[in-house]
Amino acid sequence: MRKIAIYTLGCKVNQYESQLLADMFQKRGWQVVSEDAIADAYIINSCSVTRLADRKSRQYLRRMKRQNPAACILITGCYPQTNPTEVAAIEEVDIILGNTDKMTAVDRIEAFLDHPTQRLCTVHDPKITETVYSDHTGCGASESKTRALIKIQEGCDRFCSYCVIPHARGPVRSRPVASIVEEAKQLLDLGYKEIVLTGINTALYGTEQDSSQPSGVHNVIEAMSVLPGDFRIRLGSMEPTVINADYVRRLFDYDRLCHHLHLSVQSGSDKIIKAMNRRYTRQEYLDIVAALRQFDPDYGITTDIITGFPGETEEDFQDSLTLVRRAAYLKVHGFPYSKRLYTPAAHMPDQIAPPVKKERNRRLIALAEQVSEDFRAGLKGKTLRVLAEEQVQIGENTYWKGHASNFTPVYFPSDESDMANRFVDIIAEDPVLDGVFGRKE
Repeated sequence: MRKIAIYTLGCKVNQYESQLLADMFQKRGWQVVSEDAIADAYIINSCSVTRLADRKSRQYLRRMKRQNPAACILITGCYPQTNPTEVAAIEEVDIILGNTDKMTAVDRIEAFLDHPTQRLCTVHDPKITETVYSDHTGCGASESKTRALIKIQEGCDRFCSYCVIPHARGPVRSRPVASIVEEAKQLLDLGYKEIVLTGINTALYGTEQDSSQPSGVHNVIEAMSVLPGDFRIRLGSMEPTVINADYVRRLFDYDRLCHHLHLSVQSGSDKIIKAMNRRYTRQEYLDIVAALRQFDPDYGITTDIITGFPGETEEDFQDSLTLVRRAAYLKVHGFPYSKRLYTPAAHMPDQIAPPVKKERNRRLIALAEQVSEDFRAGLKGKTLRVLAEEQVQIGENTYWKGHASNFTPVYFPSDESDMANRFVDIIAEDPVLDGVFGRKE
């Protein structure tokens, strides 16, 4: 039996697609092994949001070739899609596939192993070749034994000035509601209690020209909400470039929807937000936050913030810090600005020196950690509905770990050994690690 290892970088869409690939290989009789195992073939499903992501892909490629020099090495995803020439210069690679050809990986690898030939590079422009959603059969991607992903949408047409993803993923294409609901049914039948809806820009669901799907992700949530069983739905993220406070209020009608949104802001400065081509203002973003917190004061909000975008002054950076305080985030993903091919920001004047970008990012993360601890401390004494996931060791003690509806990790003691995949009411206590301690109600 041939063995395949798949290494995934980047977003939840990549995680979902890697699971589809794993399913395809298993149906062909392959054994899926860990990325550190000796395998007949290795797939790197890459990310290219930053130069660091590109570097991680190159490092893994070379490590796998050293691990098994006879293996077939395939790289796919956003790195080869956006920079095939750079990837082709990596001598360890045997097969290069863009995003549009990702799902042909099984055929390509088997053909290469059966009849070794010169390397193959297939990268098509998704803006030309991809006009409708390519619906591959699968059954979600497991984030844990309790939570699974469903991809509902592909592509983005926002063209933020720093972002290469519209070039890597192509135009907006929405998956049919019926297909999403069918996959959700399969996952619920398998016992999953939380379904995470993900896409390149889920807020754009059904917005493409001549779409056969209803506009707005709320239509997907509504269709899934009527399914039987004790489960909840989580949105992976929503973009304020698309939605506003009025739209999020519409989401409050769905009881199954978790009280958590990943709401990327990228900067707290109106000047920088405009330079990023983000199509909203600081106040409009805060209006969304206010609507969420008016509905539930403990609504979990997570975000992304870029430090050191071209032209960012110390005053602009301070605007980001004050926004972090006002939004009271559960978690902030902060990272220094990174030049990307095809993006206007790469050619903007007033590029920030790397040491300044890194120092600002350090300060951002330090503040974000304190804000997160304050948010979690505010949960003390409140009852959280937690989906138990796994047992973990903290010091000398064993706890169950799960996530509350607002995505706060919760650690609680229990004598029961079979708590996994069960909803349980937990009274929050003090912050710990990335979450809170708690006790069963």
